[in-house]
Amino acid sequence: MDAQKLHISLNQISLITDEAWEEFEQLLEPVSLDRNDHLIRVGERTHFCYLLTEGVIRVYYSKEGNEYNKTFFVPGMFPTALTSLLTESPCQLSFQALLPCQLIKFSYHRFRNLFASHRCLETFLLRVLEGEWVKKEKHDIQMVTNDAITNYMIFREAYPGLENKIPQHHIASYLGITPIHLSRIRAQLTKKP
Repeated sequence: MDAQKLHISLNQISLITDEAWEEFEQLLEPVSLDRNDHLIRVGERTHFCYLLTEGVIRVYYSKEGNEYNKTFFVPGMFPTALTSLLTESPCQLSFQALLPCQLIKFSYHRFRNLFASHRCLETFLLRVLEGEWVKKEKHDIQMVTNDAITNYMIFREAYPGLENKIPQHHIASYLGITPIHLSRIRAQLTKKP
């Protein structure tokens, strides 16, 4: 973990002063996941925030023996079970590595304790939460108002190159269609001039 590069990267979300960074950096711990490992499973509680620096994590739920993908996290994103974290309740979703992953974790409560002396960290958290809220709302609206082809195109724009890194059935599940339907969409788009 290159702390200086990480600080620069996080500053793009919201400025973290050097003084705040010195204390925040002490909370950071590296985490590695192998393909198919779970970061968190349904029913578990979490006390940590995570930043993904390498790999892909899917978020899914299971119903009647089927798995449904809700979203994907790619490097630079925060694959954190927010509802579980903020309410201190069991997680309702599972977070699984689709590729080998490198993450940075930190205690949410210890991070919050820094707010009193470093207001910029509170602002940083607010910016992250605002970004996640906007992303979720846009996704939810798109999934119910667009057709499958449009949602596939939005997926490709939101996650460039991801379709070549993960199994197609995960993408189909995310789009709410069957893998066969996804294959037809891809073939149809390939034929277009």
